[in-house]
Amino acid sequence: MNIKDLIQKIGHPFRREQELSDEVVVGFLRVLDKVRKEETTCNEVFAQLDEYVEKEVHGEDAALLMPLLREHLDICSHCCDEYEALLNVLEETAKE
Repeated sequence: MNIKDLIQKIGHPFRREQELSDEVVVGFLRVLDKVRKEETTCNEVFAQLDEYVEKEVHGEDAALLMPLLREHLDICSHCCDEYEALLNVLEETAKE
């Protein structure tokens, strides 16, 4: 879903030349808040963890590119341990 779809979902036609009212912005933020509350599961994290770590190893901002995964790592010690172990392995492999 893109921004245009989200704005239309809250009931406002999307026109680039038109400035959005405070009401529309608040509605947009409510939709984003609902999306954010959908927690990422450990299984979803494990499925994407290698991609996340590879981005970090290659100097990309993985937290910016995959913010929900980063948020999960910040609150789940088990997934964070897996992340750190994988990161260590890839960093050691890169040194060789």
